[in-house]
Amino acid sequence: MSKTLKFDIKLQRKDFLLDVQATVSSGITGVYGPSGHGKSSLLNSIAGLVKPDAGCITIRDEKVFDSEQKINLPVQKRNVGYVFQDIRLFPHLSIEKNLKYGTRKDIGSEIDFDEVIDILNIRDLLTKKPSECSGGEKQRIAIGRALLSGARILLMDEPFSAVDVNLRNNIIPFLKAINLRFQIPMLVVSHDLPDLLSLTSDLLLLKEGKVKALGRFQDLILDESNLDMVKGAGLYNVFDLCVVETLPSRSMVLLRSRTSDFQVQVLLQMLKGEVKEGVPVKVLIRPEDISISLYPISHISLRNQLRGVIVKIFSRNGLSFCMVDAGEKVLVEITEASRENMQLEVGVAVYCLFKSAALKIF
Repeated sequence: MSKTLKFDIKLQRKDFLLDVQATVSSGITGVYGPSGHGKSSLLNSIAGLVKPDAGCITIRDEKVFDSEQKINLPVQKRNVGYVFQDIRLFPHLSIEKNLKYGTRKDIGSEIDFDEVIDILNIRDLLTKKPSECSGGEKQRIAIGRALLSGARILLMDEPFSAVDVNLRNNIIPFLKAINLRFQIPMLVVSHDLPDLLSLTSDLLLLKEGKVKALGRFQDLILDESNLDMVKGAGLYNVFDLCVVETLPSRSMVLLRSRTSDFQVQVLLQMLKGEVKEGVPVKVLIRPEDISISLYPISHISLRNQLRGVIVKIFSRNGLSFCMVDAGEKVLVEITEASRENMQLEVGVAVYCLFKSAALKIF
């Protein structure tokens, strides 16, 4: 059975038209776009909370909506887990009863209660009431309840908005673990681009009710119009790497791409949990935290000096953005004056220099 979500729908709301088409895999896909451009309407259409005017929605090979075939399965038959922005737990029920509320006994499920509460680390909360739990704990409970409802897909609308930065960073590993274990497609809506990028490299850009782009973020920003859409939210390079070697004498860890020779060194203390060969690590770095040199530099504290070739240059407001192919595409921000002084152009070989401390690790 396919573990994909497909949709091709139109939904008219007064003077706004949602007209979207995409196929989403079993991984985690972030949905990003300006407020009022259709993100929540898309999730509500998939869940069955609103009915599109036309089109088709397919979840794991089953059509849950088809305007031509007159198919429109009700919410309870779509087996969609939905975690809302305002965490909707029953205040009078224990956490265990909240988790088991809505559990489907009429369908077979690969998802086991004990496994879910262990992955989400909420076993110690089962006898408590929601009022006794923190914001991060409530968020994990809501995710668990959605999974235990027999969900074939998990929708999350602004899951990080109700919790502070530290709690967000704690929730992200749980979402990754859930997706890895159960292979459930996840659509996560957020207006906070760094939050989405710390969770997934795959983004669906939604603008004016249409899918602007879908794919790996590092590939999407090769398109200048996509870059213009996201740069106001804070640009990052995003790399999916894995541990290949620990260098205890220097308190460093070597990370490398699974698909190229691209590698970086990070401080051992920056990595959480067990550090062993093969452990996946997501690395983020801002373009302005990277410098460009025409030559490698010795006797300098910058540990990362990646050789590559400039494949694209575009300018915005006195700044130049250089896309460098160093095994992975690396976006570097420098001034126009620096670009002119160094005579940088497409095809020039350069070195990307940055401190290990400039990296964000997830």
